[in-house]
Amino acid sequence: MGRRKFTFNVKMHRLKCHDCGSFRMEALQFTSSISSRVTKSLERTVLELRKEMSIKALSKYLGLHWDTVKNIEKKHLKRKYKTIRLTDVKAIGIDEVYMGKQTGNKGYLTIVRDLGSGAVLFVGQGKSGESLNGFIQKVNRSRATIETIAVDLAPSFTSWIQHYFPKALIVYDHFHVIKLMNDKLNNIRRRTMSNLEELEKKALKNRRWHFVKNQENLNPKAKQELEQCKEVFADMATAHYLKESLRNIYSFADSKDLADIAFKRWYKLANATEIPEMKTMAKTVKKHIDGILAYWQTGGMTSASMEGFNNKIGWLTRQAYGYRDQEYLILKIYDLPEMKVNKK
Repeated sequence: MGRRKFTFNVKMHRLKCHDCGSFRMEALQFTSSISSRVTKSLERTVLELRKEMSIKALSKYLGLHWDTVKNIEKKHLKRKYKTIRLTDVKAIGIDEVYMGKQTGNKGYLTIVRDLGSGAVLFVGQGKSGESLNGFIQKVNRSRATIETIAVDLAPSFTSWIQHYFPKALIVYDHFHVIKLMNDKLNNIRRRTMSNLEELEKKALKNRRWHFVKNQENLNPKAKQELEQCKEVFADMATAHYLKESLRNIYSFADSKDLADIAFKRWYKLANATEIPEMKTMAKTVKKHIDGILAYWQTGGMTSASMEGFNNKIGWLTRQAYGYRDQEYLILKIYDLPEMKVNKK
């Protein structure tokens, strides 16, 4: 009451049913459940203050145990997200996020979000299609019609979508296409460095971001160093040119037909090189061309919000220095779109 702590010692009756012989404890009007040891008023106070305070600060302020505060919030979130409406969902995004060893299944969680409202629809453990089996059960029960799915280029997700949503349009986000290209470019740099003498390695050492960063965002010094590297290392120069060409397709192609022509020209150029990584990238683009072109077909649909949401999950885990209670962590992810994120 106010800033003073009060403890109520209440005698509860143990009741027996004369018909079936079972026992249960007497319900108290000022507690939310029979097993609760805190009042409804205190629970409301904890939930209100939790929006602005950490569990540690709140437990210290109210004189409660850390687990008591956590369990009050956990019970509230379980009730809040017991049922998630899927009936009106038409477009979803699927992406995996690495959470460390705390989650098991090699530390990955797979997140499904409604691209319209931003709500979290499902959180699965792992990063394979099997981690989404629980989601397909919910979709079947709700009879939702998923029309569009934005996803990365992972084969496991693609095969899962084709099996369970054969009529849905798969959109491969341009962010992931460029990211995969940058990974190939970095692999070429590493391979090149491995074949150099120690003195020669200095030319490429600490130059990773010069190649993968957007060329227009480089400062004058970085641009000069990039050009010097390209003059010495032919494979790096060719791969960098192809990377920038791939980016330009998304910047300048204003229709699906023009993008189709540009991509076909691009993977022919990439396949004509003698660089193994570029040949592999060309095959990947050609194999997934329908999903890549769906970016224009859907008016520029992107799963960039999924990447931003993954950053918010990282913020969430840093606030608590990790989560020991996995169920609580997943509930917090469901609630994350409604949370106010303070990055200071």
